Amino acid sequence: MSKKNIIFIIVVIAAAIAVASSLFLKKKTDEVVPGKGQAKDVVTEEPVYIDPFPYDKDRDGIADEKEAEIGTSDLDFDSDGDNVSDADELDYWKTDPTNSDTDSDGFSDGWEILQGFNPNGEGAL
Repeated sequence: MSKKNIIFIIVVIAAAIAVASSLFLKKKTDEVVPGKGQAKDVVTEEPVYIDPFPYDKDRDGIADEKEAEIGTSDLDFDSDGDNVSDADELDYWKTDPTNSDTDSDGFSDGWEILQGFNPNGEGAL
């Protein structure tokens, strides 16, 4: 191999290295560097959480104001602890959400419902 060929190969390799490194450095400078300005399409703010139920702290379907009126807890979805939500007691079962045994038969409303009995009195559901 002649000296000219060797020099030519070295020049081609050097040019290839120069092109590759310029592309690499260009890519690095396009990235967002903290404190050096932000690209226009980069979102830097934290997402804002908007509470979808601002007036129902316990998420039971009854507004806190209404819970204050009827005497149920706005922090517990089952105020009387009978395993039936306050909203289900009012809207579906028509039982008392402040009394775990609406019909006073010694069995909680939730237990009666699970067993197929009427939580409002005698008989089956």
